[in-house]
Amino acid sequence: MKIIKKIIKCLLILSIISILFTPILIKFIPIKYFSLLVGKLAVVDNYVCTISTKYSGESMNPLIISGTKIELNRCFNETDLVENIFVYYNDGSNLRPGIIRHILPLDPIIYKISDEKAPQLFHDVIKDEIIGISKNIDTSKSNYQTKQDTKSFILNINDFLTDLYLAKIPSGMGIEVSTIEKTNTFSQKYDKFCSAIIPKKKIYGVDIEIINTQTSEVVYSGYDRVFDITPSPNINCHEFGSSLGMINLNPGFYQYRFFINHQILKEIKFEVR
Repeated sequence: MKIIKKIIKCLLILSIISILFTPILIKFIPIKYFSLLVGKLAVVDNYVCTISTKYSGESMNPLIISGTKIELNRCFNETDLVENIFVYYNDGSNLRPGIIRHILPLDPIIYKISDEKAPQLFHDVIKDEIIGISKNIDTSKSNYQTKQDTKSFILNINDFLTDLYLAKIPSGMGIEVSTIEKTNTFSQKYDKFCSAIIPKKKIYGVDIEIINTQTSEVVYSGYDRVFDITPSPNINCHEFGSSLGMINLNPGFYQYRFFINHQILKEIKFEVR
């Protein structure tokens, strides 16, 4: 009987702790797991969507003074992300406050965000990087002055690249002893997968993704790369396979995507056989 009582007592304590800490722990669960319940259950809206944080720093002065308590809503849609709204977003490993200044109607939509310390210095952000918004911050007295039309921020591939194409060399060979062959069809058994890039100037912050066109899954990615004007072309090749340094693509159809500042400058369709 004593053992049973101890077990019941432990279970009761665990239940109380669980009830007390659930509202705190639930904040760390990604919103996607509650998306069907947002706006339908008050407990979800209160405990999942609302985040209270204390602003610290000087980047938003004088709109927001250090020490100000801010309530953020992390249950938002694209329709909530409008110009002049205050947001917190992920910038690498840091959380930054800012105001949406411009919206680029691209795929994905790009939000140009800046703070009050350097209002003309923009960060290019996509929806997935925004962790919360606040409609209670009055941004009408912002220091930001519009100097460019929104369309002027949309990048033109011709300003960056002379050419970009996919190519192959024989499997097991190096580019030093092979002539690359431009192609959009690759053999897992006989080819190395190559990309050839000819930039017009040194390019920073390049992201590369390969998408499975059937599943829309990102199956290969490389982020924050730098391409110089030499060598020309800049050739990168990978063997097909699952080991380190290889490119693991099953037979099928894919898209190679070349990004700068989240903007797709070029997409190339290709097949692996």
